[in-house]
Amino acid sequence: MNEQEKDLEKAEQDFFNTLMSLMLYLNSNGMNLDGIKEMFDMKIRNAFEIYPGIKEKYDKEHKGEKWSWKDD
Repeated sequence: MNEQEKDLEKAEQDFFNTLMSLMLYLNSNGMNLDGIKEMFDMKIRNAFEIYPGIKEKYDKEHKGEKWSWKDD
């Protein structure tokens, strides 16, 4: 497995862990799972809708610098 694949695997696991933490918190505080799923679906759709504008702004401000989610 190369470095890029390792990074992707870690990002996927971090995302999953975050989702599970949010689900546990919200469900433990009274929100039903159907409501949580609907909320997540809406937020994910919204993220994909606004991504092109955010990416364009980032590219203009950073002139092609590679973005990293990892703490260095």
